[in-house]
Amino acid sequence: MDIDTLNGLKACALFKGLAENEIIDLMHRVQYRVHEYERGEVFALAGDPCRHVNIVVSGEMSAKVIGPSGRVIRMNLHHSGQLLAPAFLFVKDGRYPVEIEAECVSRVLRIGLSDMRSMLQFDSRIALNLVDILSNNINFLTKKVSLLSMTVREKVSSYIKTEMKKQGTSSIVVTLSRLQLANELGIQKYSLQRCLHELQEEGVLRIDGKHIDVDAPNLL
Repeated sequence: MDIDTLNGLKACALFKGLAENEIIDLMHRVQYRVHEYERGEVFALAGDPCRHVNIVVSGEMSAKVIGPSGRVIRMNLHHSGQLLAPAFLFVKDGRYPVEIEAECVSRVLRIGLSDMRSMLQFDSRIALNLVDILSNNINFLTKKVSLLSMTVREKVSSYIKTEMKKQGTSSIVVTLSRLQLANELGIQKYSLQRCLHELQEEGVLRIDGKHIDVDAPNLL
């Protein structure tokens, strides 16, 4: 096992509480393969069978929903150490609900479900960690569904307030491009630009490239 793959597994919540040597010993008990994907390469299409445990060990994989009109809504951006569609692992005839593609050169470690069941039986910590992952995943998806019912302004305000809390400041840095952020929020890019312009005109915030200074958070 190469060092990048090992570091990806060490960052994975599935192996929380396990020492490096325990992770290595555990992986020797199962069969796995590491697949590499180029930027823009599709990992899975919505409706494809979900028959393996897939862990991103390097790079970034984006999960997207594509509507009938062609509008793209990015549901999640999976970084190194994260599982892809964990909620659908043990669903009978489970299928990916989203399209997943590589945002950059990425590597994904794949384990068969039978080997995953063996891991769960071998170490109870793995089973408890999986419960935590699934619980957090359900919570995340619930918030996403709630976001889809909001107006454009409510979505933008919610994102800014979340980033303020996460970054611990009213002067936040938006790491996403405008198009990526629009996809994240499930809105058109021009709607995002118009909303940001309106908030700036109202004196709620000031925008300088990727930097946003929130002057009146109570008006968000």
